[in-house]
Amino acid sequence: MGSARVRSTLVALALVVAGAAAPAAGAATQDRAATVETAQGRVVVSRSPFRLTFTDRAGRQVLTEHLSEQSSARRSLRVAPPPPPLAASYGPPLQETLYAPLAFTVGTETTTTQERGTWAGNLLTSVRTGTVYRARAVRSTRRTPDGGVRLVVSTTDPSGRLLVVTVGPDRGGALHVRVRPSPSTGVVGMSDSFEAPAREAFHGFGGVHSGIDQRGASFYGWAAEESVDAAPFDVPGSESGTLLYPNGPQAAYYPQSSFVSSEGYGFLLDRPELARWRLAAPDEPRAWQADVAARQLDYVVTPGPAPRAIRTLTAITGRQPVPPAWAVGPTLDRATALGETAASYEAKVRQDLRDIDRYHLPLRAYRIEGWGILPAATVRELIGELHRRGIRALVYFRAFVSDDVAGTETAGLYDVAIKRGLVARTAAGEPYTFGNSFGGTSVLLDFTNPATRAWWARRLQSALDLGADGFMQDFGEEVMPAMRFHDGRRGLAMHNRYATIYDRTTRHVLDAYERAHPGRRIFFFTRAGGLGRPGSAAYEGGNFPGDETTDWTRSSGIASVIPDMLNRAVGGAFGFSTDIGGYLDLNSPATTKELFLRWAELTALTPFFRLHGSLLAGTHTPWRYDTETVRIYKRLTRLHQRAERLILRLWHTGTRTGMPPTRPLWLAAPGDARAAREDQAWMLGNDLLVAPVVQQGATSRRVVLPRGCWRRAGTGAALRGPAVRTVSATLGVLPWFTRCGTRPLASS
Repeated sequence: MGSARVRSTLVALALVVAGAAAPAAGAATQDRAATVETAQGRVVVSRSPFRLTFTDRAGRQVLTEHLSEQSSARRSLRVAPPPPPLAASYGPPLQETLYAPLAFTVGTETTTTQERGTWAGNLLTSVRTGTVYRARAVRSTRRTPDGGVRLVVSTTDPSGRLLVVTVGPDRGGALHVRVRPSPSTGVVGMSDSFEAPAREAFHGFGGVHSGIDQRGASFYGWAAEESVDAAPFDVPGSESGTLLYPNGPQAAYYPQSSFVSSEGYGFLLDRPELARWRLAAPDEPRAWQADVAARQLDYVVTPGPAPRAIRTLTAITGRQPVPPAWAVGPTLDRATALGETAASYEAKVRQDLRDIDRYHLPLRAYRIEGWGILPAATVRELIGELHRRGIRALVYFRAFVSDDVAGTETAGLYDVAIKRGLVARTAAGEPYTFGNSFGGTSVLLDFTNPATRAWWARRLQSALDLGADGFMQDFGEEVMPAMRFHDGRRGLAMHNRYATIYDRTTRHVLDAYERAHPGRRIFFFTRAGGLGRPGSAAYEGGNFPGDETTDWTRSSGIASVIPDMLNRAVGGAFGFSTDIGGYLDLNSPATTKELFLRWAELTALTPFFRLHGSLLAGTHTPWRYDTETVRIYKRLTRLHQRAERLILRLWHTGTRTGMPPTRPLWLAAPGDARAAREDQAWMLGNDLLVAPVVQQGATSRRVVLPRGCWRRAGTGAALRGPAVRTVSATLGVLPWFTRCGTRPLASS
């Protein structure tokens, strides 16, 4: 921000300063209230009617507030009751809205969530009542110390309520808009609306499965647990295999309130509360809107092409740090089973050690999920056995403590956490209990409490002192609106923020441990993702994308994996780690040999290569099928090992530039319409194209080749792009291509 070149031009100036952009359509020079400029672009404030217009540093308009004749004529909007859901408990639909600059709702809002079971913390309803008003005209302007402007803006609220709008520079030359009603009493939500050109695409939003362009969608930004294919729940339209239950197609464990537009800008909704997104949706295809359930609106606009927008946004929201080299190597997770005993779990781990030796499985890490139910001496011995084989040892932690039968937690932790006051509470000051998916009663750890953080540090240190090299950090989506936290925040404000605080607490513990133990590099990966400045991506080592179902669906099965990976990657979450073979099999068949191998093919050229398990069938291993599966799996493992150095080099670059190792084709081939629609392929760096098979029974697939010459691995055949080609891909064969004249894996 200190290096940004900022200029504020007040309405009294009759002439535009040298080099300023031409006024936006409909905004005559004499109507200009102010201009704020940075090294990346500028924002022009039109006086009456109020309007913000953003341009890039070349003066090209990239974003402007939506000001249609209809929104200009409407002084207010009475909020109508929401339409009914598609099916009982299905994701709540959004209510009617006013598409206009800086709108706000005066009234009430009631938000309820699931309280028990698999979907604890997931959104059930969020209903607003009241009236929506909007900005009208600038009344006054003045400079701010950072070179921005502070505006007082009149509104359509007949009570005379004003908006205090601050526009100024942000990190990396971004432009920050902050809006506060005065007075703010009674305001329950704020929004801003912008024009959406006919071909504008919206890329990002974190771990969203439903494609790589959310144009046409309306959805909530709320960390949601375990949304699965909607077909078994009788949701209309679910026969397509694309809908999620219970929270809709865009439901995500790892939502990010940021996106990159094809129009040449990036956008960050810089608030942690419940967000509502409408992106050229059917009710208004000419506009998009960001809405937040808060009394203040903050957002950031980053003018410029996609690489620059990504660089600027992720500098603000955070980028996942480069993991130790061993962490990107092949990994086996030994999951627990419901009702697991110490004896049964230890036997499974020891059998894994024998099978690893027997099949000479290439392995860099092994996770002991049930370490908490084993005696400390046994854990230490098993870790020693792994280390003697050159295999790093991982364990398991989660965001709550419970009296359940998951087999992951030391007995008595539930009682200890409650007795010491380490958990989120009710309004009456009692521990806030909820049911989890393992049949127990749970309490959520309150990481805003210094006593909880100290207790958490001791738990992590005890595992590391046993020799553990890292762990999975699970859950983080279970914050309910009525919860109370030690720092005074309530659940509505904490829900999307919780995972960031959780991850930050862990990162600080690990940093201190590494300083005290030179040479130790500790790695942890997470499931939930949280918002913030920075958010979770600044602290965690990687993510697994939740519990994918053991099927072929685009909603939650194998075909959901690639869009999820690419959407979160452009938001700084580079370390994507899917469960090979899927996990959740309650409403899906057991993982077949075909699905297992296709999943391994897909994963071979991603940042991590990790075997996990399914809830009912147990841990997936290649030897549970046949010798052919073992042979193919080992070959795919070696391919991943060849790519490890490339992945780490790209990751290092990503921490400096924001450019992810795994890149969607819309980013790699700008201007190519077919590449812009491709959501089942990606680039690993600049020169390696990956196009796995994700369709059951398929022996070939369609591949979009960007411009240039491409050579298919294994055949040597050269193909010219831009083009769409159909290539053969029998089981065990991953189609991947290198740019002619390059050898991206040669030094690996």
